Amino acid sequence: MYSTSSKEHSQTIPFFSVSGFCIWVLGSKNHCEYYTLSRLPSALPCSGNPVKMPSKLEIIKNDTQLRKRLLVGCIALSLVVIAVFFMVGLNLVIDVEKRLSEEAYTDQLTVLRTKIQQHLADDPNHIQDIKNELPAYLKPLSKDIVYISINGEMPIYSSEMKHDYEWMSKPFPGSLAPGFFYCEHATFYYNHIAVDDSGNKIYAIWHPSSLILASKIAINRLSITAILTFWLAVWAALVMSALITKRFEKANLELENLALVDSLTKLKNHNALYTERVLSGQSGALFFLDIDHFKDVNSALGHETGDRLLVAFAQRLVRLIGEKGTVYRYRSDEFIIWAPSTGHENIQTMAFQILYECRAPLNVDDNGFELSCSIGAAEYPAQGKLLEILVKNAEHAMYRAKRLRLGVQVYHHQLASNQTVEVTLRSQLRSALMHKQFVLYYQPKVAMATETLTGFEAIVRWHHPDEGILPPGQFIDLIEQSGIVHVFTRYTIEQAVEQILRWQKMGYLVPVSVNLSAYNLMDNAFVPFIQGLLQRTGVSPNMLEFELTESATMVDIKVSKKMIEAFNNLGIRTSIDDFGTGMSSFAYLRELDIHTVKLDRAFIRQVHTNSKDQKIVEGIVSLCRNLNVEIVAEGVEVKAQAEVLQRLDCHLGQGFLFGKPAPAEKVERLLNREFAAQQDFDAVANK
Repeated sequence: MYSTSSKEHSQTIPFFSVSGFCIWVLGSKNHCEYYTLSRLPSALPCSGNPVKMPSKLEIIKNDTQLRKRLLVGCIALSLVVIAVFFMVGLNLVIDVEKRLSEEAYTDQLTVLRTKIQQHLADDPNHIQDIKNELPAYLKPLSKDIVYISINGEMPIYSSEMKHDYEWMSKPFPGSLAPGFFYCEHATFYYNHIAVDDSGNKIYAIWHPSSLILASKIAINRLSITAILTFWLAVWAALVMSALITKRFEKANLELENLALVDSLTKLKNHNALYTERVLSGQSGALFFLDIDHFKDVNSALGHETGDRLLVAFAQRLVRLIGEKGTVYRYRSDEFIIWAPSTGHENIQTMAFQILYECRAPLNVDDNGFELSCSIGAAEYPAQGKLLEILVKNAEHAMYRAKRLRLGVQVYHHQLASNQTVEVTLRSQLRSALMHKQFVLYYQPKVAMATETLTGFEAIVRWHHPDEGILPPGQFIDLIEQSGIVHVFTRYTIEQAVEQILRWQKMGYLVPVSVNLSAYNLMDNAFVPFIQGLLQRTGVSPNMLEFELTESATMVDIKVSKKMIEAFNNLGIRTSIDDFGTGMSSFAYLRELDIHTVKLDRAFIRQVHTNSKDQKIVEGIVSLCRNLNVEIVAEGVEVKAQAEVLQRLDCHLGQGFLFGKPAPAEKVERLLNREFAAQQDFDAVANK
């Protein structure tokens, strides 16, 4: 079964073979290489490089050569058959005439042999007398018996036949066995009659007149057969050439489909992208799209479901793009969209349109799936004149969008230097954990009407010795990709719990929320770890809150539901972060027993100026109130936003208006007062 996330054992299958040339397919559905119209290499490579397809000129050239070979071969075969016909026919005529002649002259030769042998018996040594008597012996015989030869020389002939065969004076290769004697103008048959005491051999020679006629008839008929055979061979060659050429063209078409079309989604693949030369001189935009956490879908639901989900997702992209561009399946859960004639001013708009459409629910196997994705965009030719460079730049932008959870990132040249920094940071993650370079900063959540503190969100900062203080967007994805996410999450939770315990001892009972990764929800040892940590420290569970992003909870809704129930049983509150960015947000309120939703900053940014955002926020707040779910507005930066949100019945907020993230020692100064005024907190936090 084809897997979208795991490698399969590759196998080599011969596809089609003609005249010593072979087409081979290597690999599985996930990754294939195709070798066409060439001698097999000694070792078939398996790489991600595009396969070079034969040009139309090469195909026509190979087809022409094949036709020539077939035609020449069939003509040669027809000539061989004709030659065989002639040889077999002539030999057959000769053999038949030989047998008929023997049968026709058996009696006459017996009489002749008796007379000669009787003469020899009377006078064995007078061979000359026999010569003198031989013409008289020939007269009563058939006129076809024309010669009697002694020792193959000086043939004696009947007088009436003399004028026809006066040229006959040569010896012939006589032997005791009967046979044919071929002269310049005729063919004669000889038969041994007798031998005298001196060893002289006496032969009877006759001219089989029917042989010439039979040969002429045979040659005439064989000539007709030869001509028919020749033209039948030519016709057969042309028919075979047409049939094989048709099969040849069909095989090349099938091969082209195999090499250029993805077998699962039926989209063009990365080979087609590099083969079609999409960069034809006109400006355009290339979008590199990657589905977030898709391998988790495969792991949780199986590869068959994952494949069907990919097919549905690909079909949606095709419907969305339509005539505006072309969709390619690049690798696994990565897609490329080439949109010609898309100007710089429209790239980001189109990217966000794709992003929002991709978040709409997909129904597969009677289940609703909501996929989030990250999109990188690069403009042609400003950000890459070569396709390879354009794809690489769009891919870099996509990874930045994924890492920072931006959804969309348009490439700019600064990203290239950022990529170098990422490689360096990735290699230093384990060392940073060991040396405790990851430090928790705390941002307050307040009741906006009174600016009363209701809790903190713990946000990790990396105190890097060379790069300075790095925000989580620059390293969280690197941690998840490096396989240390479970160690990292345990480290941050332990730091948060220790800080809660410290504040409890100081008399401050302030809840702290910690962000969890989708990988943590898949960790069966996570709940026992939390339970043991709370028991060991004595921290009350209601002082701890876990924040889950929509993308984390949608990976496997059943697992998420089970983990949230386990948290609730421990007395730990849960909240959904970035609420409203996914199309399934409202479904979560029904499926998951959560305590709080944090309204995404995208709805807050213009809530004080945009009536549509106000209506959206009002609807979400009303729904949450009816479901008894607490709501917190993220990204509140100005008082106008806070005032509109309170008017819409949203009373809890978090953002720079109430305080920036600050380390624990600065927060403690705030806790020593009742931080009634925002300026007090800012003065301390930014000191």
